[in-house]
Amino acid sequence: MDGIRNILTKQAKDAIKPNKNIHSEAHYWADVISSAFGERKKFGMYLGIIKRIGVSEARRIFSEINDSHVASPAKLFLWKASKKSLESTVQSQQKI
Repeated sequence: MDGIRNILTKQAKDAIKPNKNIHSEAHYWADVISSAFGERKKFGMYLGIIKRIGVSEARRIFSEINDSHVASPAKLFLWKASKKSLESTVQSQQKI
């Protein structure tokens, strides 16, 4: 029978270490989206898109894409994000 010290140290080593580079909710969702689409090297691109369209809109688009099971989810995400960005730009110009 293992002692309590051995059990606790074994669990501590097996625990998943959180990524220390995730600083905000936008960083978290950029990490989740880039990992889900298999494009870890494009983390910065997804972070920029999320900052431009907002976290809630990025989450909504991401959930739509996950539910639809499309062949190229990254392209669809970029298309929907650019469409949303254009809509918000037009609305802000109409207010002026």
